[in-house]
Amino acid sequence: MRYLHGVMFAVAGVLSSPLAMAGEADFDINCGAGPAACQAAFKGVIEDASASLSHKALGPAEATGVTGFGVGAFVNYSPVSNDSDWQTLTNSNVDAVGIAGIAAHKGLPFGFDVGAFYAAIPGTGAKAYGAELRYAILEGGVASPALALRGSYTATSGIDDFDYDAWGADISVSKGFTFLTPYAGIGFLSAKGDPKSAAAAAAGLSKVTVDSERFFVGMRITLAILEITPEYERQGDNNSYNLRLGFSF
Repeated sequence: MRYLHGVMFAVAGVLSSPLAMAGEADFDINCGAGPAACQAAFKGVIEDASASLSHKALGPAEATGVTGFGVGAFVNYSPVSNDSDWQTLTNSNVDAVGIAGIAAHKGLPFGFDVGAFYAAIPGTGAKAYGAELRYAILEGGVASPALALRGSYTATSGIDDFDYDAWGADISVSKGFTFLTPYAGIGFLSAKGDPKSAAAAAAGLSKVTVDSERFFVGMRITLAILEITPEYERQGDNNSYNLRLGFSF
């Protein structure tokens, strides 16, 4: 298992290399624009960050069953919508926020699946991690689609100036056709940024909560146990592009 995780992180590193060439996320607060302007910019930064950091579906709605297990490397790339807010808050130019890491899921009885992810934010010392619980209302079959409810939670470590966490809920549908399984879903995400450093206090920041609607669509491509899953998500005003490469057993 340690070897498999090493392979997954190596794949994620290769896939995430374009992120290192973009204007990377900078979470170090350096704001002298005054409390009102800094607070507004902080909210815009949390909006952009949540589009990337939130726990992605990265798979169809169908239940995997008690013996089901999957693991994969994934990357996310989310262009920012509030670039001027990043400039105001951090005094840096940021084009996008992205993460790269590994995700795993395990099937449980009665149509439930549990999953988790752990990822790095390129160009920073920050990490993101989270968990999800999914319930298949309809488990799907040869002639019928699958329908699932999902709840997720995300948090970060390694960000010095503020704490970040988010929870989300969504409903998704999928239907397999030979080796292709398209899926789509809609949901809601609530993200929170909580300042904690001297720099944040000097900027006059207070806690912000950003609530966003989300929509996602993707395609699971299965070749034996190998899976390739591209996914697009729209969260609030942000576009998010995701890719997972993994295995299922």
